[in-house]
Amino acid sequence: MRLSYSAISTYLNCPFKYRLQYVEKRPSLPSPSLSFGSSVHSALEWLYSVPTPDPRSLEDLLEQFESCWISDGYASPEEEVRYFYQGKSTLELFYRNNITNSPTGFQVPAAVEHKFVVDLDFCKLSGVIDRLDRDPHGGFEIIDYKTNRRLPPARRLREDLQLPLYQIAAQRIWEVPVSRVTFHYLMMDHKASFVITPERERETIEKVEQVAGQIAAGKFDPCKNNLCPWCDYLKECPLQATREVERRRPEAPPLDIGQAVDELIEAQDRVASSLARIEGLKDIVARYLSEHQVESVGGNIGIAYFDDEGNLAWRKEENA
Repeated sequence: MRLSYSAISTYLNCPFKYRLQYVEKRPSLPSPSLSFGSSVHSALEWLYSVPTPDPRSLEDLLEQFESCWISDGYASPEEEVRYFYQGKSTLELFYRNNITNSPTGFQVPAAVEHKFVVDLDFCKLSGVIDRLDRDPHGGFEIIDYKTNRRLPPARRLREDLQLPLYQIAAQRIWEVPVSRVTFHYLMMDHKASFVITPERERETIEKVEQVAGQIAAGKFDPCKNNLCPWCDYLKECPLQATREVERRRPEAPPLDIGQAVDELIEAQDRVASSLARIEGLKDIVARYLSEHQVESVGGNIGIAYFDDEGNLAWRKEENA
């Protein structure tokens, strides 16, 4: 049996979806988030695929991003344009903070977009490590890029199986010590780093072995969760009718006070990065208005324009 983190995560969320997607090989629909994420990943792979510590320019990076842009899954040309400019803004922020203003300068990674398959005895584990950096103290750091619009709570990130699995794979492939693992949330340039202990590795392997055993036993019952409204296979789900009723009458989730505290602290930490991102977005919007010689440009919730004094202004529409 061959499993990836995505397959394991899919099974844990809904075994029925796993069966349709990975056993029956039903095709999934293209989506803006997947196309956007793949485009940004490809641009960063190109940026770091150099033999010497001489970084490619930001202008070349943005040009490469345009050439590797994936247009699948967008509802309209307008939506695609918004995502495209969001991608440029994200890469500009990344380059400014991690290349131009980095205290350590540009470093050539030990590995970039490395595909792997390792044997866990009960299954083959496959995946792709976005980046493997050398640690100044002799260890290595695994970095996984995320293009989510929101940052998950730190507790959820610590409990996630992806980076423990990637650490296990890296240590078996290269036989090197992994000092830490990092989720790099690109849209706000936030890095969530953790140290994976041997105990956490053992717990992860036990969890994956449990999943592999359930798959081998043919346990594919449908499962209701918050991701159901976005499932590609919703029409084929035995619980669809129940879900339709629940979507019409949603219940508020219970308040998790610990999660609220974590998010409050993390939000404060992100203020500086958010301010820098705002400046980058202002530059992009102003440049767009000037280059296209239009009076205003709109998004889903509002518009941006030059005021009477020639300054960039924006407002949220009341009916948004």
